[in-house]
Amino acid sequence: MRLIGGILPRTCVGFVRMKASSKRSSGVHFGQFELDLSEARLFKKGSLVRLENQPLQILSVLVDHPGGMVSREELCAILWPDGTYVDFDEGLNTAIKKLRYALGDSAESPVFIETVPRRGYRFIAPVSPSGEGSALESVSPLADASADGLNGNGRGGHTKASFSANAGPVASPRSDVRSGKSHWRLAVIAVVAVAVALGAGYIARTKTGQNRRPNLEKFQVTKLTDSGKVELAAISADGRYVCYARRDHGFLGLWLYQVPTGSNVQILPADATDLRGLTFSPDGNYIYYVKADKNDPGFRYLYLIPLLGGSSRLLIKDIDSPISFSPDGQRFVYTRGVPPRNSTDVRIANSDGSGDRLLVEIEHTFPDFQPGPTWSPDGSTVAVSLYLYGGRHSYILDAVSIADGSTRELFSGANAVGRPLWLPEGDMLLLVMNDQNDRGQLWTISYPKAEVRRVTNDLTDYDTRADITGDGKTMVAIANHAISNIWGAPAADLSQAQQITSTALPLFRVVEAQDGHLLATSTNGKLWSLRPDGSQRTLFTDLLVTDFQGDPTPCGRFIVFASGRAATTELIRVAANGSDPVHLVKGDLNSAVCSPDGRYLFYDDLHRIFRMPVEGGASVEISKILGENIGGRLSISPDGKFLAYPYRESLPVPATRLAIIPAEGGSPTKVLNAPGVVWGLLWSPDGKSLQYSFPRNGTYNILDQAITGGEPRQLTKFDSGIIYDFHWSRDGKRLLMARGESTSDAAVLSNLR
Repeated sequence: MRLIGGILPRTCVGFVRMKASSKRSSGVHFGQFELDLSEARLFKKGSLVRLENQPLQILSVLVDHPGGMVSREELCAILWPDGTYVDFDEGLNTAIKKLRYALGDSAESPVFIETVPRRGYRFIAPVSPSGEGSALESVSPLADASADGLNGNGRGGHTKASFSANAGPVASPRSDVRSGKSHWRLAVIAVVAVAVALGAGYIARTKTGQNRRPNLEKFQVTKLTDSGKVELAAISADGRYVCYARRDHGFLGLWLYQVPTGSNVQILPADATDLRGLTFSPDGNYIYYVKADKNDPGFRYLYLIPLLGGSSRLLIKDIDSPISFSPDGQRFVYTRGVPPRNSTDVRIANSDGSGDRLLVEIEHTFPDFQPGPTWSPDGSTVAVSLYLYGGRHSYILDAVSIADGSTRELFSGANAVGRPLWLPEGDMLLLVMNDQNDRGQLWTISYPKAEVRRVTNDLTDYDTRADITGDGKTMVAIANHAISNIWGAPAADLSQAQQITSTALPLFRVVEAQDGHLLATSTNGKLWSLRPDGSQRTLFTDLLVTDFQGDPTPCGRFIVFASGRAATTELIRVAANGSDPVHLVKGDLNSAVCSPDGRYLFYDDLHRIFRMPVEGGASVEISKILGENIGGRLSISPDGKFLAYPYRESLPVPATRLAIIPAEGGSPTKVLNAPGVVWGLLWSPDGKSLQYSFPRNGTYNILDQAITGGEPRQLTKFDSGIIYDFHWSRDGKRLLMARGESTSDAAVLSNLR
């Protein structure tokens, strides 16, 4: 059990759940909003508003008691079951903030929700029924699943089991007189029968529920491969085969593993730069795989290949995720990221690729995060994980209706949410989700209640793209392990590079501060300060550093970095010693860099470039990004006169290019061709070239490309490993690198239920 502030978190045990109003209607109006209570959906001017389950529950309770105060304890009892250990003060505050954000409300000047200090909340706006009709029965938000969108078999519907106070045989007055004392015997028998039925049903549901949940005590993890080069895996519905993608000499090929015999056979040569999806056909005779274009890894195709190898057949162009089949196996669903619109298309096609159509476009989502959708066992719903940005930064899990494409947000959080895997009953999803240390672990999310439970808590880091057998008992996932340390090399002879840190905590970004100390970030969001020789690692700030293209950047007498994993990204300025944080700007931020004189900060939101004073002030847009979107980070020339950035374009030919623009803004003065997707773009210390990390045959080295044009030349001569990040020292005499290895293997998790 996690301790919060050195004490046990407050729980909801003993709090009394409040009753719903007996006059509750199926929907209510307030302001520009309409709340559909029966479907648990909020609309604004007819458009669906994204809102998680807990804020929706709070809203439902508040509008059910307009003008009346609802205590924090009553809300706690509704949001969390008895015995659930949570920091409910923090959890409730967060849920209220999300609700106010969705309504455009504020605590300081409330229009809808008023805070009663230290006591609770009051809904102060006028509320009116949305239509005539019979009042709904009072249903607790924590009622059985059958009252929350599930029927008796757990697959949709709105049936509700109820037992009247008059349950049992009802006699007429005349029969009462004739039966005398026998009436009470019938009543007792009826009550006993109902009690037995309820008890039996409870026991059956309890046992069934226990069987459905992943079993922490009995499930086993078996390492399937040991090459350290496996990047993707899928398992057949019957669990007899595992198909996995292994990288050899820089390219990916497909292998088939037969689980009963342990035999391996290669079914596709290693010629792919990237594979994003593997799925067995429902009959187990074919493999569907998503392969990247060799010239543009951001553009992908869906192919079909026989199980034991053979010729591949192209089915779909422009696909970004693994597919998932409908229960009858006749159709599949997939997602496509659309960079120009910053949206994700959820699409459906027939099993042979024909009949491809749009189900729904989900706006304000990051096009490059596509772990893959999955089709529910009853065929009515698609679950899909996405990354939201556009005023709100959050990983989300959406439920999409097959019938009309309407979406409902089941869950959102600050950490990556992986591909959701339906369990056979359709009332629970198993998925990989990152924890607070950015380590992929197994979690369950119930459907439709969206109750989240952690399944594993170990040192394994599972990839977000996993797969599961038809019976939900066996799962295959990629287990990752990364090592990264700081390296230094003299500019005069880069072949003399030496590792200067040796720590179990991987460090993935590095830059030199004004005083010569090094600033490095780790995957758990911590920013560290180290001596120039890599020793004496200390925490630089208590603030978390977000996943950001730009590194912490020295800016005059300040250090600027990105923070704020939830909701949105913020650029924060701190003193050179990490103190006195000042929030500069927030939004859909991608990277930032400081002018050499320390006066201005340049940043981008993937599509536009802005400039603002480091001391604070208004931001000014100076240029629009070319192509579909920026493909890396901004970099500024040593003299401060020019900015450079990589960008991607698909037409007429997929390509990555490097643009150079004046720092004052305006059109590019130069556009260079890059050999492919580049990492960590920087200007050279003399300002005559652009440098970036680039992989060849699985090994990353730094290339140098003259701004006058021509082919890039290789600077470093490593024969293995990954360069995650690099920067020159402030005097240009030393190259700093975050460099290491990443291993990944297929693991089978069996006996899950």
